[in-house]
Amino acid sequence: MAVEFATPKIPTPHRVVFLGASTEGWFTASGDERRNRILPRMKQMFADWQEMGAKVLATVDDDLFMVGQPGSPDFTWYLIMEVPDLETVAAMINLVRKDEDGVRLDRVMRLEARVGRPFFLLES
Repeated sequence: MAVEFATPKIPTPHRVVFLGASTEGWFTASGDERRNRILPRMKQMFADWQEMGAKVLATVDDDLFMVGQPGSPDFTWYLIMEVPDLETVAAMINLVRKDEDGVRLDRVMRLEARVGRPFFLLES
């Protein structure tokens, strides 16, 4: 059966994969700093994302068979979300740069976003 490939449409909400990894700042932070400052800040950021309209579809943390900073691939956790618009994606990334109570998450993690669409052969 032949599959015709049509010019893709850009559906909304947008399907976004956020690719994340801990960086040197995470690994040099003390256990106390991680538990009491960094992780609560990350949890708040994720709550802020949901308030911005982002909906979690799936997550993967591939730390089961690796430790330390990622080499190849460059990421260790992946968040697949639906996001209402591209401005929201940019605002979500910007929250990583925001200083909240002396915590800037861009000092302990890296984050990228890839915008796409559902894979046409598996989701219609």
